[in-house]
Amino acid sequence: MTARFRQSRRWLWRAIGAALLASLIPGFAISAAQRDETAGRPFPARELGVSRSFPSVATWPADLVAPSQGEMAREFGATWAHRGQREGVAFLLYRCPSDGRAAGLARLIGGEALGDTVIVVAAGAAEDKRLSVAAFLRAKLEAWRATLPPTEASQPVILRKLPAQGRQPDTERYAVGPLGLARADWLRPHHLPTPPGSAFAWAAYADKAPFERFLVAEYPTPQDATAALEAAQALASAQLLVARRGNFIVIADGVRDVRRAQAAIERVEYDYVVRWLGHPPPRASAPARTAQQDIRNIGQLLVSIASFVVLAGASMAFLGAVAGGAFFYWRRHQAGDGFIAADAMLRLDLSDDRALPDARGSSFKRLTD
Repeated sequence: MTARFRQSRRWLWRAIGAALLASLIPGFAISAAQRDETAGRPFPARELGVSRSFPSVATWPADLVAPSQGEMAREFGATWAHRGQREGVAFLLYRCPSDGRAAGLARLIGGEALGDTVIVVAAGAAEDKRLSVAAFLRAKLEAWRATLPPTEASQPVILRKLPAQGRQPDTERYAVGPLGLARADWLRPHHLPTPPGSAFAWAAYADKAPFERFLVAEYPTPQDATAALEAAQALASAQLLVARRGNFIVIADGVRDVRRAQAAIERVEYDYVVRWLGHPPPRASAPARTAQQDIRNIGQLLVSIASFVVLAGASMAFLGAVAGGAFFYWRRHQAGDGFIAADAMLRLDLSDDRALPDARGSSFKRLTD
C-alpha cells in the first residue's frame, strides 16, 4: 500500500512539474496543437529565420513585441506574431485574417504589407541592413505565396468610398477599433463609437480640395449608425460637416467650400446588402446537370404537351356533346308532340294534275297511306 501511494505521489509531482514548465514558456502548449498555415500550407517560419512564434491566444512578451504595437495587431485580428533576427537586425511578422487588414495595420504601425502578412523591421540598425533584411523577407514570402492557390486581393469597401480627387498619396488610413481610430488625432476622442464590426477610413487632401480631411465610418447595423450619428453631432461646426449615408457616417473636416464639400458627401453611396445575424444556414449546392438529365427533361416536356393536347381535345368533344344534347332536348321540349327531328318540312302538293299516272282515278288518301 505504501509503495502504491509513493508511486501515485511521484506521478502527481511529475504532472505538476510539466504544467508549471508549460506555463513558463509562452505559447508552448498552444503551439504544439496549432500551427500557422494558409490554405493548408504551413507558414515558412524556418526559411524566414523565425526564432519565436506566438499565437493570438498566447501572451506576447513585452521585450519581444512592443505592447502598443501588439495591442494594435490584436485589434486587427492578427492570428500570429513571429519574431526573428537576420544580420543582427530583429524583425516581426504579423499574420492577419485578410489582405485588407494587413494593409491597414501596416499603415498604422509603419510596416510593409505583403498579402496577409505585415513585415516590421526593427529600427536602430543601419539603413542598408534594414533594407537588405526587408528584401530577403519579401522574397521568401513571395516565393511561398506563389505556392498558394490564387486569390483576389480584397480591399476594404470604405477605402474605395474616399473621394479620389485632391487626395494626397499614401495618406489613406484604415482602422477597425478604438486604438486605430485614435490615430485620427484631428478628431476629438470618444466622439465616434467603435462597436464590434465597425471600420473607419480617412485621408488627407490637397489645397485644391474643398476640405482638408475626409473620414468614412462603417457600422454593422442601422441602430449602430444612428447612435454614431447622435454622438458625432457634437463634432459638427462650420468647419466640420457630419452626415449619414446608410450605415456610413461621413465627416469632412477643415471645410474650405461648403457647397463642394456637401456634394462630395452626397456622392458617398452605401451598398445595401443582406447579412445573416449569427451563423448562416448551410447552402445547398445545385448538382451539375448531365446530358441524360437534359434528354429526360425534354422527353417530359413533350409528354406534357401531348397530354395537354389530348386532354383539351377530349374536353372540347365532351363539352360539344353536352351542348348539342341540351340544344336537341330544348327543341324537342318546345315542339311538344308535333316535334319532327328535321330542319325542313316535307310538303306534298296533291292535285289532280300532278297525281301519279296509274293512280289518277284513285282517291288522294292512297298516297298518304
